[in-house]
Amino acid sequence: MVTVSTSDTFPTLHVSTRHMTSSSQIHVATLNVRYDGQRATPTPIPDTGAVPPASRKPWEDKYREQGWAVRRSRLVDALLSLGALDLIGFQEVYCSQLADLAALLGPSWAHVGVGRDDGKEAGEYSPIFYNTERFKLVKWKSVWLSPTPGVPGSIGWDASQTRIATLLSLADNVHGGTVHAVCTHYDDRGVRARAESSLLIRAAIREFVDEVEGAGAGAAGGKTDRGPVILFGDFNSPDSEDGYRNITSFDPLPSGAKGYTFLDAYTHLSARRPGHAAQSRPYGPKATYTGFAAPGRERTTRIDFVMLAADDDGARGGYGFSQYAVVDNWVEEGDVDGFEGRWSDHRAVRVTLSRV
Repeated sequence: MVTVSTSDTFPTLHVSTRHMTSSSQIHVATLNVRYDGQRATPTPIPDTGAVPPASRKPWEDKYREQGWAVRRSRLVDALLSLGALDLIGFQEVYCSQLADLAALLGPSWAHVGVGRDDGKEAGEYSPIFYNTERFKLVKWKSVWLSPTPGVPGSIGWDASQTRIATLLSLADNVHGGTVHAVCTHYDDRGVRARAESSLLIRAAIREFVDEVEGAGAGAAGGKTDRGPVILFGDFNSPDSEDGYRNITSFDPLPSGAKGYTFLDAYTHLSARRPGHAAQSRPYGPKATYTGFAAPGRERTTRIDFVMLAADDDGARGGYGFSQYAVVDNWVEEGDVDGFEGRWSDHRAVRVTLSRV
């Protein structure tokens, strides 16, 4: 894999110059769905799946936030429209929304995660959905982003709310081996909380993966292989901030604990070169947060990421980034039911990992 050169300044790691192969790919997406403000009175999913939008007054902004019942089918359809998916991480998901996503994705998908407020069903989830036609559950757990990571509902540092990460290990029944995935949602206000969360999560993921691989829980039994560790979610941290810098840093953790560093798909995408068919550049808008506003009216930024854990010699598990796209979150000129506007205040990030 050859790193794409961008105009931004990032830690650069040239992972490999070997050719990527499609024989074993993992297709991943992450999306902050925006919580349901009317969850006390949920709307059942109709047989057709889609709920037509309410009529819009001439003076109403077409980009305004519409109800979850209207948005949910559009955002799932957008994710599924671009080909196969194996793993999806969602953020800002309440329990009723979790049920809706499960129903819209269908029976071939399973999910793990808990409500962050009580470790059960209260509060927002950061769930991971996985395709059961490919993967089998090995182990999962939740970690709270606070000085007491095992305490449900705990709040850390200067965070405004409880924050959580969902850690998952899967056996790959198609290609063999183990795949580890982590979905998280950092605090939107606490700058220190985001910085500390990155340090905490680097150590927590390493500890979890070491436990799983040390237990020999691989698909074929015996010693587990060193599988890829995929981290995705809404970090609420632009790349100029310590939340991002700490998760991508190659420096040892200040605590002395063992931990991974992570490679950002946006900055470590396999580049097109002579004789090698590959994506030319990261596709789509750079910013992933838009708000419910027309283009140019909201300060947008890149805060949603898909990353891979790295060892000293490159991405762990022998995978690299072969495709990267940001899926836009709005429909222009109206769909078949007349929906026009944004189906979330975030765009989705979709990444394909390939063996190198």
